Parts: sequence; structure tokens; C-alpha cells
Amino acid sequence: MTTFSLYFFLAVIVSAVHILFEYKNIQNQIHTDLRSISLSTTDSLASSMWGLDSIQLENVIDGLLTLQFITGVEIHGDIKSLNISRGNINTNTSLQYQHPITYIHGADVRPLGFITLYSEQAIVFDRMKVNVVFIVMNAFIKTFFLSIIMLYIGSRIICRPLGELLHSVHRLDLDSLKSIEQSKIMSSGQESDKANELTELICAYNKTLDQLLVRTQQRDDAKEQLESKNRCLEKLVDEKTLALQDKLDELNTMNENLKALASTDYLTELFNRRAFFDRADDELSRLRRERKKACILIVDIDHFKAVNDQYGHPAGDALLVAVSKILKHNIRQHDLVARYGGEEFAILLVDIEMDEAILLAERMRENIAKQKVIFKGDVIKATASFGLAMMFPESKDIDSVLSNADKLLYKAKASGRNLLKY
Repeated sequence: MTTFSLYFFLAVIVSAVHILFEYKNIQNQIHTDLRSISLSTTDSLASSMWGLDSIQLENVIDGLLTLQFITGVEIHGDIKSLNISRGNINTNTSLQYQHPITYIHGADVRPLGFITLYSEQAIVFDRMKVNVVFIVMNAFIKTFFLSIIMLYIGSRIICRPLGELLHSVHRLDLDSLKSIEQSKIMSSGQESDKANELTELICAYNKTLDQLLVRTQQRDDAKEQLESKNRCLEKLVDEKTLALQDKLDELNTMNENLKALASTDYLTELFNRRAFFDRADDELSRLRRERKKACILIVDIDHFKAVNDQYGHPAGDALLVAVSKILKHNIRQHDLVARYGGEEFAILLVDIEMDEAILLAERMRENIAKQKVIFKGDVIKATASFGLAMMFPESKDIDSVLSNADKLLYKAKASGRNLLKY
């Protein structure tokens, strides 16, 4: 009984240590997950903060909070309006990860702030449930089989008076066993009512044989149970692997969606300023390699502030959407139109001469002037001014081409608006 108590105490200690290691391992896993998520979303957050797009920033944070192991998100930036805290923010927990947010523009790396992701101990305990059950079951099974073995040994101790006889039986070879069996048969009919050393020895032998058969059956049963548990464990591992793969696929899809959202203007569904600069930089590099030309067109809606003041900002948004559709409809398939900021749009016309670019721009200007936007019964008409600048392989950079287009735009506005200057 003392041996059993000692083993039970050791089993409890080993199980507790195993559970503690499992707890530490899951904590490390959650910390790794927080680090991976923060690294994968830094670019989306940087583009949103750089573009002062608080709506896009909120969308990214909402996406992070949908992950089961993230309970809080905190963003600190240089701009106060972009400081956001969502979810359960527990600064005392060790389950948190902080990562700097930087925006890379060309060769410049600009720090914008940092993001902190939080988790909770409840997430750790939730993940530990299944593993703790298996650890406890394993300890229970070991203790149970030890009890069976100790009971068997106890029975042997109780039967100590038969020890010498059993010892003699174990020392016999097969021939001796056969002779004992033959003696039993020969003597059973003559002195069946009398107990002697030979009959006691035969009974002890038969009892030992029966015990051996029972133990063999127990061993086979235990083996079958172990194989069944192994099959269950293998099935559980397969299910967990499939579930993990599903989570990874879901995370990859979410990352793709976040990338698309980070390059798209929320209102007009056009590319945003950052996406335009990325594409324009690539296009300038291509022009230098292939010695071709391109054009950049800056479009500004005339008297847009007056529309907002007279009809309200929702009407202004409707006008922006209508103009964006006209611009998108009139460009070629390989061109790019983006919302440059406010009521301004930037269009990249690739592999084009100035004459063709002028025709495209004039068609856009005329279509905008013909457009009628009906908003809550009011008919809103607007015009737009255009500035068109050529981009050559010798152009210094995109900013210089945009500066030329912008100067031409303001020249069009100064000349009476609803004009194209090039």
C-alpha cells in the first residue's frame, strides 16, 4: 500500500509538471501567433495611417479582433486622431506583443507609431482543456494498471504457504509437467477424496495456468484498448491538422483582402494615392528600360465645395462616385485611375502619345460636363478642370511629373475652369 501511495504521489507530480509545461508551451504559441499577425498587418496599418484613412484603419482593427486569440488591439501614432484602443486592453498581462509601424516610401522609412496586440489567460486555458484531459487520463490508466499488478502480487503473498510447491512446479521441464498431469489422471480415480502433496501440486499448477490465461487475456484487452486510443489520437491529430490548415487558409484570404482594402479608396472603389504612386514608380522604371512615353492627368472637380455647402456632403460623395465612374469608363484597360485626394483624381495613361492623351482627356471632360447627378430630387451638374503632363524616360521622378500636371491644372482653373491644359 505504501508503494502504491508513493507511485500515486509521483504520478500526480509528473502530471502537474506536464500540465505546467503544456501551459508554458501554449503561452509561447499564442505569443508567436500575436507576433505573426502583427507582422502580417503592419503594411496595411502603415498605408492607412499614412493616408489618414481612419475608416480603413478601423476595418483592419475589426478584422484583427475577429481572430479568436486576440482580445484587444491598441494603436499609438504620431497623430492623435489615429490613436485607437479596441477590445479588452490589459497592460499587465504577459500575453501581448508590440510592433513598430513604419511606412516605406522609396528609400525613406518613416515611423508612424506602434501596434500592440493583447490576449488573455482564458484563451490559454481554453486551448489546454483537451490536453489536460489526456494527461489526467494517462495518469489514471497507469495508476489503475499498477493497482491490478499490486493486487496480483498481494494475492501471491497471501498464498505464500504454497510457495514451495509452486516453486517446484516452475522448475519442472515439459516432461515433468506431462508426468504430473498423467499422475493426476491416474490417481484421480483411486483417491479422489484424499488430499495429498501431489493433488495439491496439480491444483496449484492448474490455478497458475488459469491465472496465466487471465493475464494473457488482460494483456490482449489492454493492447486492444491502447490501439483504440492510438487510433483516436491519430484521428484527433488529423482533425486538428485540418482545422489548422483551414485557419491558415482563412488567414491568407484575410491578408489578401486586407491588401486589397489597403490599396482601394473606400468611397469610389478606385485605387488610392499609395497604389497610384506604386504603379507610377513601376511605370517610370519600365519607360526608362523600354524608352517609351506615358502621361499623367490630374482632374479636379470645379466648385466642389459649393456643392457640399449647398446640397450637403452626401451629395458631394454622390458626385465623386459619378465622376469616378466616368473616368474609369473612359480609360483604356491597361491605364490606371486613382482618387488622389479630396475632389482630385490622378490618371496614368501608359504607352501613349500626347495627341491621343488629349483626345481621351477631352472626352472625359465633356462627359463630366454632360453628367447629371440626381440626389434627393436635386439635379447636380458639375464640370472638371484637367492638367495633362507628359512622362518621358528622362523624367527625374514621379513627383516632378505630378508637379507639372498640377501647375497645368491650376492654369486651367485660372483660365475659367472646365478646361484642359497640357
